[in-house]
Amino acid sequence: MLARRLSVENDNLNRKLLEQEEYRLENNRLKELLSLKQKTPLKVIAAQVIARSTDSWVSLVIINKGTRQGIRKGYVVITFAGLAGRVIEVFDSTSKVMLINDPHLGVSAIIERTRQEGLISGTLGNTLIMRYLPKDADMQTGDKIVTSGLTDMYPKGLAIGTVVSFGDEFSGLSRYAVVKPQVALGAIEDVLVVAE
Repeated sequence: MLARRLSVENDNLNRKLLEQEEYRLENNRLKELLSLKQKTPLKVIAAQVIARSTDSWVSLVIINKGTRQGIRKGYVVITFAGLAGRVIEVFDSTSKVMLINDPHLGVSAIIERTRQEGLISGTLGNTLIMRYLPKDADMQTGDKIVTSGLTDMYPKGLAIGTVVSFGDEFSGLSRYAVVKPQVALGAIEDVLVVAE
């Protein structure tokens, strides 16, 4: 009888420890988001990811804010680490966000060190592709990629990722870079939506 009671009490304590750890992790994420919200000159709306797409052909998340909170189609979505995606559909209290690793999303970007411009698009995996780089583009593994500001909806200078490899396109007329996203797209929980 005593052993059973102790076992139940132990299970309850373990559950409480897990809950406390979740609260601590959430608190840290929200502190980072609040810090970014206070530092950025952009008007932003904080939101949480409440669902993910199960379709393997798209990379989408659903956030808990919509038209009632001022979200509009086309708004950019960021985290404390950098660019996460763009709002593609809005409802009263939720919105669909296409993540940057979706092949349907294109973002004008530059290599921060050399200012070479290209177009970032997704691969549905853990990497992005930067295409249309000039044949003589100077790039190195580890180069940082940021938004160029040439696409109206994306503010200039948002972190996108880091070059992990590069090569020549099949045509031989341009180069490409494989980019590791700055944001851990599979682990996004809290975001900021950049309002106009």
